[in-house]
Amino acid sequence: MQRRGGLISYSLRPRARGERGSPSTDGLAKRGAVGWLEFPRLLEVAKAMRHGILAILIGLISAGLILGCESSQKPQARKVTPVVRDVAPALRGTVGSESSLRNTEPVLVSGYGLVVGLQGTGGQTLDDGIAALMEREIQLRDISAANEYKWAAVDRVTPRQLLKDKNVAVVMVQGMVAPGAPRGMHFDVSVRAINASSLEGGRLWTTDLQLGQMKPMGGPKGKVVAEAYGPVFINPFSDPGKEGAGVTATVGRVLGGGVMTAPMSLEIVLDNNFHTRAKAMTSAINSRFPEETPERQPVARGRSGQIIDLSIPEADRANPTEFLTLVQYVQIDGPIERYAQRYVEAVKSEPFLATQLSYCMEALGQQALPIIRELYDYNEVVPRLAALRAGASLGDPLAAQALIKLAKEGAGAERLDAIMLLGKVNAGPTIDLALRDLLNEKPLLVRITAYEALAGRAERARFNRLMREQMTNPDPNAVRMNPSQLQVLAESEIPMGSIQGVSRKRMIDGFLLDRVQGGEGLVYITQQGTPRIVVFGSDPKLMQPIFATAWQDRLMLNCTESSGPIRVFYRDWKTGSITTEDVGPDLVKLIEFFAHKPSPEDPRPGLGMSYSEVVGALYAIHKAGGMNCNFATERDRLMAALNAGSAGQRKERPETTKDRPEVVVLESPQATLAPREDQGLKPIVVPIPREPKKK
Repeated sequence: MQRRGGLISYSLRPRARGERGSPSTDGLAKRGAVGWLEFPRLLEVAKAMRHGILAILIGLISAGLILGCESSQKPQARKVTPVVRDVAPALRGTVGSESSLRNTEPVLVSGYGLVVGLQGTGGQTLDDGIAALMEREIQLRDISAANEYKWAAVDRVTPRQLLKDKNVAVVMVQGMVAPGAPRGMHFDVSVRAINASSLEGGRLWTTDLQLGQMKPMGGPKGKVVAEAYGPVFINPFSDPGKEGAGVTATVGRVLGGGVMTAPMSLEIVLDNNFHTRAKAMTSAINSRFPEETPERQPVARGRSGQIIDLSIPEADRANPTEFLTLVQYVQIDGPIERYAQRYVEAVKSEPFLATQLSYCMEALGQQALPIIRELYDYNEVVPRLAALRAGASLGDPLAAQALIKLAKEGAGAERLDAIMLLGKVNAGPTIDLALRDLLNEKPLLVRITAYEALAGRAERARFNRLMREQMTNPDPNAVRMNPSQLQVLAESEIPMGSIQGVSRKRMIDGFLLDRVQGGEGLVYITQQGTPRIVVFGSDPKLMQPIFATAWQDRLMLNCTESSGPIRVFYRDWKTGSITTEDVGPDLVKLIEFFAHKPSPEDPRPGLGMSYSEVVGALYAIHKAGGMNCNFATERDRLMAALNAGSAGQRKERPETTKDRPEVVVLESPQATLAPREDQGLKPIVVPIPREPKKK
């Protein structure tokens, strides 16, 4: 003990070798006490010290020594029983065998909105709660009697007057958001009129969409995660199975009109709270998906020993469901070659696990391709298709020949899967020519699946061409686009003359007009995603003579001779103006005439119809027997998804052949679908009665 400047300091030192301490200090040392100070001497030091803080500290040390002396039992480790799932041996060690993905089910979003531009069919009585809610929303958008907008519906009107306008309707807007949907992702929404008899010709104003079912005024408000806007598409076809009920004009859709404004969070929850396992799982996912997200973060980020945050990489934002499925089959430990061989042997002996094992092979990455290729010519179709699916998804060009053979000689769902996979493989023009041959097949689903594959390949070819042109352009003043902008441009227009035999134009209303060279004449209407009208065949045209009408004679096509011009009569419901024009029998040019809106930059004649109106006009011509083409459309799957979501139904697995949009044949029973007994998909043929030809 030494005195320094009026303070007493006591030196704590370890006992030197051979030095004996008192029995009391020896006992403290055995119990883990700090130093070998005798308790009475500590008290003397504390009393001698003049600063209270140091005295308190020494008192606390003394109390700790006393507690240390009283405790004689060592703490016991808590026993933890790890959770072990009952999974197939071949699937053990994957992310999905030891964890669960949270927030991976499609989520219902909804809201109340306004549809404007109707034909005097809106403005009916509203429920008080909905009216109060809509008045508040309209006020938030700064629409009042004091504001001048120079548009009849909102110019100097109160919110209540706007709701009573005959050209405005309040609608319920609903959509299903894909799990992990990133910001900016588009999706379809359904609109259902609340105070209107028809939504024909309307356009949805920007509407906020919240999680869950929207409640009227007074209910709790959910988190706003998306918005929706755009033209309303009214299905001109009666619902399959309810052909006698007619068209429902109070329900429509905005194709691709929903946009995510707040990304959906994703989490991986481990069954056992082990930091080492969470770290290994995070490392395995990031090794398989090294791309950073647009937020400049790794795909997987460990938050704790049991929770891992997950983001969708840029390359998979168009199809987050496929990415989330693949993550579950990432192998956490072990060399890739060993697990590739393990999966190959397992799919031979356990073909009922073919789908899961195919994802396992794909999750290993391109390093596993040399072993996966052993199954490309396997004699059993299920293991062979599992390996080909993994190889095609990994871009293996050596999978092309086996897939072409299966696409031409296979049957049922396996054939359609092979055609779809051919669209992913980059093996040169051989694939394009093989797919074009399939356009001449009789089964309708084979032709449409081949078109979808060719269209995807044409989009990628145009994107690569645009990238090369931009990179090699020496002009420093040239406009530079980022890859996302180039992708939109590539998907919007495909010039004629491509090896894929698919050309594309974007119409003024935003829908796409695709022309497919090959096969019999067919008009195919999409009802999901980006709206498209697809015309197949070498010479699709109108039949002559022809007489067809639509919308209570607001549109009429008439030709009394077997050749010559076809007279088109159209009365615009908004302005009442009448347009008459002579057109030729070319069906594609007629569609362009329907959709084109004359402008000073492009004064060509046109009617300026929306996508919904063009489809309705084509359907009216088809029913009148006025075209030499079959007519087919996708089944409306959005309403089925909404009903399943509200009923709490769960989707067991990601999109497969079974989940693809079913095609409804509205004419020509000979245009049958491919055999699909195992999938339960059968064509719905709606015969259109025709008058017998006069002799």
